[in-house]
Amino acid sequence: MSYVPPHARRRSKGSTTTNASQSTRTVEGAIKELAKETQRANKKCRSGAEAAGVEAYENVLQSARELASRCARGAGAISDADKAKVFLAETALEFSSEIERRVRRKPLSENSRGEETAANEQAMSLAIEALGVFESVSDSGTLERSNGVATALSRIAELEKDDARAAEALRRAVSMYDVVSTSIEGEGRSLGDALLALWNCADARLKLAERASERKEDAIALASYREALSIYERACGHCDANHGDDLGGFLYDWGCSLTSYAQFLAKCKNLDEAATAADASIEKLRSSSQFSMGAVEPLNALGDALQTKAEILQHVDTNSAEQNLRSAIEEAYGAALKLNGSDLNAHVGVGESNMALATYCVRRSDQAGATQAYRVAWEAYIKALALSDAGDPGNCEERFGVVYNAACAANRAGERDTARVLLQQLLTCGGTTKDVIDADADLQ
Repeated sequence: MSYVPPHARRRSKGSTTTNASQSTRTVEGAIKELAKETQRANKKCRSGAEAAGVEAYENVLQSARELASRCARGAGAISDADKAKVFLAETALEFSSEIERRVRRKPLSENSRGEETAANEQAMSLAIEALGVFESVSDSGTLERSNGVATALSRIAELEKDDARAAEALRRAVSMYDVVSTSIEGEGRSLGDALLALWNCADARLKLAERASERKEDAIALASYREALSIYERACGHCDANHGDDLGGFLYDWGCSLTSYAQFLAKCKNLDEAATAADASIEKLRSSSQFSMGAVEPLNALGDALQTKAEILQHVDTNSAEQNLRSAIEEAYGAALKLNGSDLNAHVGVGESNMALATYCVRRSDQAGATQAYRVAWEAYIKALALSDAGDPGNCEERFGVVYNAACAANRAGERDTARVLLQQLLTCGGTTKDVIDADADLQ
């Protein structure tokens, strides 16, 4: 049913109940039509017609704002207004993510940082709008309001450049997700609903832990990490793949959280616990890849976990460290590339792991092994650079890092002219400085 604005409707003399029912159907029909338009906008963006896709998103968002405004002013059911608000807020968050993804796909240039800043501001404005709309949902939609507010706060934290403000947003998100989780478990809702609520609780705490670690607030970070991991373990009891639960996805997030925790512990020089956490991460991610056949994400994450274990062991057990690097290359990133030879993260992982592997070869005077590892690393980076504008290659700093590491690999592989070209491009874009280049042994 297409949407009919209030001023164009026939006024019926039927009962109030009938009018309310018709109003509800009309609002639901309008939302359904707008949802279809949102899907079309998303497809345009994914198919390369990004300008048309962004325009379509803007049109849907404006229509959603108008619908929410009409419902708020009208005499229809409160639930109608809440449905319109929730759709508006969810659309704003989706558009916010699309704006960020779009700017990341642009070729790197001297304008990249400025374009990313402008896109971040636009995406943040939409996330803040979504937060305000979710907060205005009525008491009859308390659960949806709390979950929406928490989701919007998590998005704001992702976009926030200031660590203190991001941490505050995440603390609020944690509190709201806890409300949702407690309410769902108290209402005796399905195990699937409880799993999702706990999943969100753990994810928000992980983000809070990582922000605290960046600010060197190690005690806060440690407490948040432990809370997140405890919730993942508790949530595991609600997960049942036989009933359609995404066990592979759950294990993936749990494993990635353990990798992050291992890196934090290593930074704090607690190497024994860091190694234990890395082992647990590797176990979870291997299981995730088995439950997510055909997906490259668990395999790439497994490679990252194996790299982390190698870094933890590099000064205490070089043989085991080297073996973990070889496993990352063959078992993880290599397996991902067999599934998808155009996966950017897998190529970068192969490059990183081979550069690290070469250092072990140099230590034991295996020059032939080092030369081979440098060559394989450079070949992997060649492929990564060719894919640097595909999918979601990351923010400016992450992309500059890939180009810089590619230059290091090129230089070590004997491709000095190519390395100089890459470094000059980075200098032009503001992605590095001459002092950094001059101090790097891989670029001598």
